[in-house]
Amino acid sequence: MGNIWMKRLMKWQAKLQKFMQGRYGIFDQLSRALLVVSLATVLLNLFLGSAVLRWGMFLLLAVVYYRFFSKKIYVRSNENRKYLGWMTKLTKRFSYLKERIQNRKTYTYFSCPECKQHLRAPKNKGAIKVTCSSCKSQFTKKV
Repeated sequence: MGNIWMKRLMKWQAKLQKFMQGRYGIFDQLSRALLVVSLATVLLNLFLGSAVLRWGMFLLLAVVYYRFFSKKIYVRSNENRKYLGWMTKLTKRFSYLKERIQNRKTYTYFSCPECKQHLRAPKNKGAIKVTCSSCKSQFTKKV
């Protein structure tokens, strides 16, 4: 009896492998983010009961499935690469803001007047001469 079920399972697995051959089939970071947003939409919809949220959730899930079963592998990997680049910029910005908040008592932050590079200097030093690390311009700053 167990042998019959094992043969059926192996046959089903072979059919699934044949179907997925040549498809993207990767649950990458973009798909994961879309899935998390759709689950958050479901939870929000429990409290609000909006048809727009419900359709938005279905649309997000459809995009996740479309990306998973797509045969355009190169396009899907480029989408994920662009998403990762965008997220890297966003996390860098938030980490910079977090650092500024943590060091606000010991450092003052300012921008270079020439190249707009972000710089910092210790507080309570009076007027100091600052040399920008990127464009090498010099200016006086009161800190």
